[in-house]
Formats: sequence, C-alpha cells, structure tokens
Amino acid sequence: MAMATCVADLTETTPVADAARRVLCMRLETVRDRIGEALTEVKRGGQRVHALRVATRRAAAAVDLFRRCLPHKVGKHLRSRLRLIRRAAGEARDWDVVLGELTGRLERVEVADRPAHDMLSGFVLAHRIPAEQRLRAACRDYPFGFDRLLANSLASIRQRGPDVTTFGGHARPTVLRMVTGFDALCQRGDGGSWEQLHEVRIAAKRLRYALELVQSCIDPGLGGHIATALANLQETLGTVNDSFNESRLLRIVLGGIDRCLPASCERYRPQIERRIVEHEQAMDAGREAFARWLVAWRSSASVLQGITSPLPMAVIQPGLFPRKPPTADEPLSRAG
Repeated sequence: MAMATCVADLTETTPVADAARRVLCMRLETVRDRIGEALTEVKRGGQRVHALRVATRRAAAAVDLFRRCLPHKVGKHLRSRLRLIRRAAGEARDWDVVLGELTGRLERVEVADRPAHDMLSGFVLAHRIPAEQRLRAACRDYPFGFDRLLANSLASIRQRGPDVTTFGGHARPTVLRMVTGFDALCQRGDGGSWEQLHEVRIAAKRLRYALELVQSCIDPGLGGHIATALANLQETLGTVNDSFNESRLLRIVLGGIDRCLPASCERYRPQIERRIVEHEQAMDAGREAFARWLVAWRSSASVLQGITSPLPMAVIQPGLFPRKPPTADEPLSRAG
C-alpha cells in the first residue's frame, strides 16, 4: 500500500518539461498499478479501492501543476479519464465506509436493534455491489488502454513559452495561487454549510498533493508546516463528511420505509433515529474542530509568504498544528 508522496531528483533548475515528464510518469504509473490491485485483490478490496482514489487525486494534482506543458486536448482528456476512475472508485469507497461502520457495530448491536442493522447492511450491499461493476466499467481497457494514455500524454509534453523554463520558476507561483485560493475558500467556509466544508476538504487535498511535488522549491520547514495542517484538516473534515453522508442516507432510508412499509416502520425507526442524532453530534463536533483549526491557520498567515521567498525558521510556530498519532487503520485514513 506504500505510495511515494514526493518525487526525487527534482531541483530548482530542472527544466520544467523534464520535471513534468518525471512527475506525470510516476503519478500515472501509480494509478495504473492501483487499478490492477483494486480489480484483483478481493480480500483487501476496500483498502485497494481507497488507494486507487488517492492515486487518481495525486495524478490529477500533477496534471493541474503542469497543465501548461500539455496540449489542451491532451490535458482535458487526461483529467476526464482520471475523474471517471476517481468517481467510480469514490462511490465504491463511500459505500465501504458505511459498510465498515455497520460491521464494526455488529457485536454491540442490541437484540431489539438487529432488524434495523440487518436491513441497513442489506441496503448498503445492494448499492456497493453495483458500484463495483461501475468501477470495472470505468477501467474496462486496463491495462493496455491506460498504458496508451500514459505514453501519449508523456510524448506530448513540451516547454511552451519562453518566460518560464525551470521547475522552480514554474512551481512557486502556481502553488502560491493555490494556497491563496485555498485560504480564501477557508474564510468562506467559516460557519458555512456542510457542502462548503466539503469543498474546503477537497481543496485541502488538492493543495496537499501539489505541495508533495514542489518540496524542492520551498522551505522544508514551511512545506512540513502546511502539510501537517492540511493532513489534520482532512482528518477532521473527513469525519464530518462521513457523518453528513450517512445521516443523509439514514433519512432517505427512513423516509422510504415510512412510505413503502408504513406498518413496519416502527420496527426500524428507533435505531435509525438514534444513529442520525449520533452523526449530527459528530458533525457539530467537526464544525467546532474546524473553527479551532481555522484560528490556527489564520495565525500562521505570514508563513504563507514563504512560498515565493525563503523564510527564517523562527517564523514558523512549532506545535501550531501538531500531527495526530497514527491509528490502526492508517491505510484507510481520511487524510488520503
């Protein structure tokens, strides 16, 4: 499951076209390998699907970083293909999260709550199984079709325009724009809707995966500081997102039972309503955690200037975003 998160041998003076070829080759090869694992390794299917989705996000970040080196049609096709695979893997992964949560509760379920638990498990399986088929359809030409996509994309890379020729000159202003846009999105997400918080979470992933590629061009302390902050944010908002999705699912199920099986609804209602309350409480706790995170992020605003100019290490406040200790299910961490 190990995945290289940074690219060796890149420096400030590496020609930008060479950097693009090396980065895109590594990221796209990882996607290709993760497709094979997700489609063949049944026993660890949930972890493999999660790893595939992460790989597609990392590859998309690389495509976005080097979009000026790709012809428009090639970049558009590459992003579209990665998006298709990511969404199919994401759908399967989202059902895996709910199914895993139900499985984890199985031994603690009270006898009176067993009917609701079994019904929800069946409902989730009825969606997870077709999601698996849609994932296979999205990867139907694996491996040779993806190999062709990879080879054609790399062959089309060119240095376009005389203004920026080095990796450092290209990377820093690009990432600075991403950091600035992410910061603005965070401010709009302060106290906003759950959908806005989800947008912040996705933007944090994109920024984190882009920063992995430009470590040689920014201050190491700064890069580690921002990466830690983003990983903590993803973990917090990942919990919020899981609870939001499952509470919405439970409301849909409860409403459907009420309409289709009104005589049996009371058999399932108590546990489902308790679960909705639990998820709403988790969402509120996540919103409060995001507010605390945002205070720390704002207090480190001066650090962000280091994307374009070296900063003394004293500017970075140690412990501002302490890294959480790894958990037993780290391969499935929402930070991915």
